[in-house]
Amino acid sequence: MKKTKKRFRKMKRRRSHIEKKIIFMLLLFLVMCVVFAVLIDAKASGVLGAMAADKAKNVAMQAINDSVSEVIDSDEESYKELVDYRYDGEGNIISVNTNINLTNAIEGAILDGVVKRINSASRCPVSIPVGTLIGSDLLVGRGPAITFFISLSGNARSGIENLFESTGINQSRHQIQIRVEADISIILSGRSMRTSVENTIVIGETIIVGQIPESYVRQPG
Repeated sequence: MKKTKKRFRKMKRRRSHIEKKIIFMLLLFLVMCVVFAVLIDAKASGVLGAMAADKAKNVAMQAINDSVSEVIDSDEESYKELVDYRYDGEGNIISVNTNINLTNAIEGAILDGVVKRINSASRCPVSIPVGTLIGSDLLVGRGPAITFFISLSGNARSGIENLFESTGINQSRHQIQIRVEADISIILSGRSMRTSVENTIVIGETIIVGQIPESYVRQPG
């Protein structure tokens, strides 16, 4: 009977020791997870900021290109009315008159499209490999990716420009370009940051015979 009790006490102490060891290992694992999470968060702050800015620029650039294409493709015939060339008695172009009403309508439609497209990116994913977050040169781009989500909002402004270029004897190329600039606000991990992007796109091009005109005029249509 005494031997049985003694054996039972030994087994109880052994089980208690094993339980304490398991609890210790679990606590150690939890502490390591917390430390790793803190380190990852510290690293992620800088890396995520840079990658979020790149993502926002890509979204904004795509928004500009898509908006310009949509507006231009919707009514190509009207763009023939963008410019009126005036000639002298010898057939040389002396001035280029730009239809200000039409260009304003074009700019307004494009800017509206850009802003809507940027603002629609309310949950934009940014994936970063764990190796990149750790910061080791050997591990950059390696390991499973952690996905963060950012929200974008923005505003845009534009300007119409006329560009003249000599293309040969008594010939010139006239391009109508629209320059669009977008300012983007990025919200990520409880903080915000800003970036911007700019793109210039040709919306009209004509080869004209004659010397490059010295002036052009924007006038109501």
